[in-house]
Amino acid sequence: MSDHTPWPLIAKYLAGECNPEEKLAMEWWLEDYDNLRMFRRIEAAWKQEKEPENDPAHNLESGLARLHARMAEHAEVPAQALSGTSRLVKLSSWLAAASIVLAIGLGYFLVNRPHSGHSNAGIAMETRTSGSKEIVSIELSDGTQVWLNKNSKIEYPKAFDGDERAVYLQGEAFFEVVPNPDKPFIVKCDKLSTRVLGTSFDVKAYNGDETASVSVATGKVEVSKEIEEGEPVRITQLTPEQELVINTEKDETYINIVSVANIAPWHLGQLVFRDNTYDEVMQALQERFGKRIVFKSSIGQCRVMASFNSTASLNDVLKLLSMSNSFDYVIGRDVVTITGGTCR
Repeated sequence: MSDHTPWPLIAKYLAGECNPEEKLAMEWWLEDYDNLRMFRRIEAAWKQEKEPENDPAHNLESGLARLHARMAEHAEVPAQALSGTSRLVKLSSWLAAASIVLAIGLGYFLVNRPHSGHSNAGIAMETRTSGSKEIVSIELSDGTQVWLNKNSKIEYPKAFDGDERAVYLQGEAFFEVVPNPDKPFIVKCDKLSTRVLGTSFDVKAYNGDETASVSVATGKVEVSKEIEEGEPVRITQLTPEQELVINTEKDETYINIVSVANIAPWHLGQLVFRDNTYDEVMQALQERFGKRIVFKSSIGQCRVMASFNSTASLNDVLKLLSMSNSFDYVIGRDVVTITGGTCR
């Protein structure tokens, strides 16, 4: 949530009095997930027009005093900081103004009240794991689809409760999240967490690996770094065809551009190689087809760019690769032998 909440702009937005520039500014502000959640609470309080619980730490008088102080702060900000409009909030009537201010006051109570999110204590949890040769498909209680890659584990509630949908992942999984603006979906791993409202994305965070990654196919996600004490530290937001890679040991991050076709192709049964070495390719083929591959050549470090659909046979794959790198192969009952070949 922003440290400089644009209270006057929120009031105009709720009253339906924003001009196009103000509306655009508000929409940009709402792109932040915490801002959106805060706005939903303010909007709900405005619609319900009821006072918050009788909490001595959060009464109406003190809340409005804080609100007026914040609005006074904004009055000192240049006009262009609030989308180039007048510093004053011009509502259609004093009654509308009072209604909006009350709504914002109620919203302020709600968002500043100590958080009472639901803990996992007492919640029935499910755990699914995948072996070294299988990909597991799961549908969560909200309809979200999950594909769990090999050697991975996911823990999730039988039914989501509270104001968020949190799951816990070790390994790699691809998610197609059912949208729910009021209940963000969060994937928590050992070193990072990924937060979304509704989108499709891949998270790869195997225990013991030096790097972890998040790739976005559709929508938008927010990635944060998990720390031992306190709230997660936000790293960045990702949009479609972006991949964040974080070195959890060196605390370094960078962003790649990736095509949607190259994001978690494994969940569709595809084989995709993008600048992989032949050693890596053959390891993937061994896992896919269950045959040991023996190199009697020097192409192990040659690089490969290729993709194959889920129906491609081992012979189909090797035939195409051999045409590119001029190697010979023999497929035996249990072993594939590769000889010759050159890097190109």
